[in-house]
Amino acid sequence: MEHQTTTKTRAAPGRPRLFKEEQALGAIMQLFWEHGYEGTGLSDIIRATGLGKASLYATFGNKHSMYMRALAAFEANMVDAGAEMLRNDEAPALERVAAFLDAPIAAVRDHGDAKGCFLCNASADRAALDSETAAIVQRCYSKLAAALQRTLSEIVGDDAAPDRAQMLLAVYAGLRVMSRSGVPISALEAARDDALSGLPGGNARR
Repeated sequence: MEHQTTTKTRAAPGRPRLFKEEQALGAIMQLFWEHGYEGTGLSDIIRATGLGKASLYATFGNKHSMYMRALAAFEANMVDAGAEMLRNDEAPALERVAAFLDAPIAAVRDHGDAKGCFLCNASADRAALDSETAAIVQRCYSKLAAALQRTLSEIVGDDAAPDRAQMLLAVYAGLRVMSRSGVPISALEAARDDALSGLPGGNARR
């Protein structure tokens, strides 16, 4: 009994730290997402997380490690959710594709969120400079392409789906980048509609 009591006492302090680590990682991800790798300094991370330099390094490693952890968290929380939405058979395939392409526009139009997509930002910001970043970026794009291809096979058939998936993924990434740069919503919506018009039934959505 004495040994069990001691074990419980030692295990309890781990819970608050885990919760704080998740919070801190979320704050780090938001900083890198909005300001990029070079635009985010250690002082920004300390201020946003409320953690000291020693605690940050002990928990997450150096700045590069923090960036990789943040990008991996984005993959797990956002990219995987987007791929799952595309695979969700409860909605018609064309509606899923339309919702996927509308997401970059809706972020700005409905929520005033112009920071773009962390994945797309990382692609432009760090992928050409860092092989680890490039590996995560490529893996994320592959996940989205595979989900798009599966959904598009319901619309255009298995043979045409791979090329259409790559084209629509390129449109999606372009919309994310353009939305960040302040392109008018009407122009983004026109690009989205033109991309959808190439799919059977897509013209009916105009």
